[in-house]
Amino acid sequence: MDSAIDIGMYIFYILLVVGIVGVLFFAISQTFSDLKGTKGALIGVAALLVVFFLSYTISPASTGAFYDKMGISPNLSKVIGGGLVATYVIFAGAIISILYSSIIGWFK
Repeated sequence: MDSAIDIGMYIFYILLVVGIVGVLFFAISQTFSDLKGTKGALIGVAALLVVFFLSYTISPASTGAFYDKMGISPNLSKVIGGGLVATYVIFAGAIISILYSSIIGWFK
């Protein structure tokens, strides 16, 4: 019984890798075949990378008793803090864009 489960898990992992490679291949091939159409998406990805980089940069590498108890290093604390700051910034941007589009809709 265990060998059948093991075989099923191996097949799952192989199919997962094949699916991920396929998605990445087709996404990259479509991106380079129509650069003019994907310019907006590339700008969005670049903006997200800038937000994550800036969030990581301003995040403190704090430590304390809780961090020691959970085994969180200062570098991991900085990554976690950067992720939280990036989440707050993206959430605020979404709220601002929703309000902006609603207000602009009133004047059209």
